[in-house]
Amino acid sequence: MATLTKPSVMHPEYIVTNDDMIEFLNSVHGDAPHKAAAFKMIKNSSIDKRHLIMPLEQVLSLGDFGERGEIYGKEARIMSSHTARKAIENAGLLPKDISMVVVTSCTGFMMPSLTAHLINDLDLPNSTLQLPIAQMGCVAGASAINRAYEHCQLNSQNNALIVTLETSSLCFQKEAGRLQDFITDSLFGDGVAAVVMRGDDQKPGFKIADVRSHFMRNTEEYIMYSLSAGGFNFSLDKDVMYSIDKAAPHIGSFIRESFGGLANELDFYVFHTGGRRIQDEVEHCLELSPDKLQHSRACLRESGNTSSVAVIDVLNRHFPERSAGEKGVLATFGPGFTTEMAIGEWQ
Repeated sequence: MATLTKPSVMHPEYIVTNDDMIEFLNSVHGDAPHKAAAFKMIKNSSIDKRHLIMPLEQVLSLGDFGERGEIYGKEARIMSSHTARKAIENAGLLPKDISMVVVTSCTGFMMPSLTAHLINDLDLPNSTLQLPIAQMGCVAGASAINRAYEHCQLNSQNNALIVTLETSSLCFQKEAGRLQDFITDSLFGDGVAAVVMRGDDQKPGFKIADVRSHFMRNTEEYIMYSLSAGGFNFSLDKDVMYSIDKAAPHIGSFIRESFGGLANELDFYVFHTGGRRIQDEVEHCLELSPDKLQHSRACLRESGNTSSVAVIDVLNRHFPERSAGEKGVLATFGPGFTTEMAIGEWQ
């Protein structure tokens, strides 16, 4: 087994409310025929605020892919190093104890990867394994956890540093004026989170017992990026709202095969934020009581959907209240359509 220790989470200083976002989108697309419907959906999103790496008015002046990449590289280095140091400290380790670094980010591009920067800036060992995960969106956080678990299973002395970083604000395209563009612009926020998985289980946290992945064939169009001179253009198909009904049975069978019980019999659930509709579907399909997703809902309300960062944020919110021996599951959904799952107990 291997244990996820207490994470470190950081949200940028600039805060955007729903009213701010509606005013902003109205200034850019004042003549959009669907804006009334979009603004109503934004107000009903259950999101109170999001955090951005820059003021909202500066987002409007973003240049081409090159300029956005420069901003991403600078901010990614600063935020990731600060958060990773704290996560290593929370794990009761030193940088020399880290044997693998996993970085997830789908909202920017760097080469060498951010993993290389972290090895240099944190003075990690030269032998540190690097695993950058760039194209898995919201599901990447759990994918990173599962790959770290597999690494730690090889040797109890292995310790994996996981860093999730997203700057969705840099993906804003003022030319994109579809209804789904309005919704996604208002849904996603910026943030960074880091967590260390210890291979020796010598620290309180979520001890992983098993992991699993499930890929749903022929659903690539559910969540997509296309590329333009301005950067990434995000596309979210309405059919994604019905994907949880298809994914839930696989979560249920994973829980049943691992622990021998029903999905709604666990003590805690760590799901990424998605959106309000996704959370409602998870609750309905797994027959969970409303309180079981309280941390996922709070995370969405307080920071929007931070993509791969969200599941680490939600995990962090469980630390003050969990008790040793409680059983739980961690799961995220993302492009593909992909589900990544981990199950275990608190120690």
